[in-house]
Amino acid sequence: MMIPLDKLRNFLGINKRPKVFCIGYNKTGTTTVESVLKSLGYSMPKQKDQEMTVVEELHLGNYKPLRALCSKYDAFQDMPFSQGVTYAVLDVMFPGSKFILTTRDSNEWFESLKRFHLKGVLKRAGINKVEDFGEATFKDKKIYLHQNYLHNIAKRHAAKLVDCELHYDWSLVYNEEYRIALYEQRNQEVIKFFQDRRDQLLVLNLANEVDNSKIIEFLDLPGKLVAQLPCLNKSQ
Repeated sequence: MMIPLDKLRNFLGINKRPKVFCIGYNKTGTTTVESVLKSLGYSMPKQKDQEMTVVEELHLGNYKPLRALCSKYDAFQDMPFSQGVTYAVLDVMFPGSKFILTTRDSNEWFESLKRFHLKGVLKRAGINKVEDFGEATFKDKKIYLHQNYLHNIAKRHAAKLVDCELHYDWSLVYNEEYRIALYEQRNQEVIKFFQDRRDQLLVLNLANEVDNSKIIEFLDLPGKLVAQLPCLNKSQ
C-alpha cells in the first residue's frame, strides 16, 4: 500500500530537514538524484517551471524569484542550480542546506552532453554535428521554452574576457578542451567553497555507486531506506 506523501514526509521528518540542492553539472546523474530524492518524499519543482521563472531573472541579478521558488520546495536540481555560483547564493539564502555535487569522468561528461544536445535541441535547430553550431543556430528561435532562451544560455558559454573586455567566441560552446576546463574548474570551486563544512557537501560519482546509501547517510535518513539506484536520462 502506498503511503501518502504528507505522511511519509512527516514520518521521515523531512519538513524539519535542510533543503537539498543537487548542484552537479547537467549530464552528471542529476536526474537520477532527483528520482532518489523524490522517492524519499522530498518535493521538487517541475523543470520547465523553475527554468521559466528563475534562470533568466537570476542572470539579470534578480534573486527574488529564486528565493520564492526555493521556499516552496524541499530539493532542487538542474538549471539554474547546476550552473555558475548559484550554490553560493543559496548557501546564504538558506543556511545549513545540503549540497550534492554529482561528478563523472570529464571526457565522458562532455561526450554525453554533446550526444544529448545532438539528439535534442541541436537536432531541432537543424544541426547534425557540433562543428556546424554558431551564433545563428538558436537566435530568434523558439526551440525550448521561449524565443532566444537557448541562444542566451549558449551566449554565456561563448563569452570570454580579452584585455578586460567581453567578447563572444561561439566556437567555444562545443569546444571540448574549453568546456572540460570550465567543468573541472567549477567542480574544484564548489569543493573549495565547502572545504571547512564537509557535512554540507556530498561529492558523488554515480558510476561508482550501486545504491543510494551515501545519499541516505549524508541526509541523515534511516538505513532501511537504502535502495538500488535508478539509471535515468542516459544519452546512448
